[in-house]
Amino acid sequence: MAEERIITVGYVELAGSGGSSNKRKVNESSDLEKSSRIIYKDKHGAYSEQFTKHHKAEEFVDKHSGRLGFKEQVTYKSTHKVNDKVQGSTTEYETQVKFKKTVYPNKSASKSKCNYNNAIYYD
Repeated sequence: MAEERIITVGYVELAGSGGSSNKRKVNESSDLEKSSRIIYKDKHGAYSEQFTKHHKAEEFVDKHSGRLGFKEQVTYKSTHKVNDKVQGSTTEYETQVKFKKTVYPNKSASKSKCNYNNAIYYD
């Protein structure tokens, strides 16, 4: 009898933009999430792997100076799960890394401009 194997591969990308109803804040933001998943199953067990990247960027108004600033956050998450039917065990590894950066307005910047030279750009 032939061995049955199931392999599943998936990819999801979610994008959104929005803002706050608070008049003090700027309504410019972007939110992007990319996710991929691989699942492999056979009679001996299963293996799954998932990788997710979440990127959020937005402008803000500094409370003290009233000038425009920029902040962003990138989160990478990787999950590996192994289900061994022969040994009767399941092992899961998860790693998450988060980067945050905030560019505060300098004194020479006007209220309508922001210095994006210090912004981080990710693929």
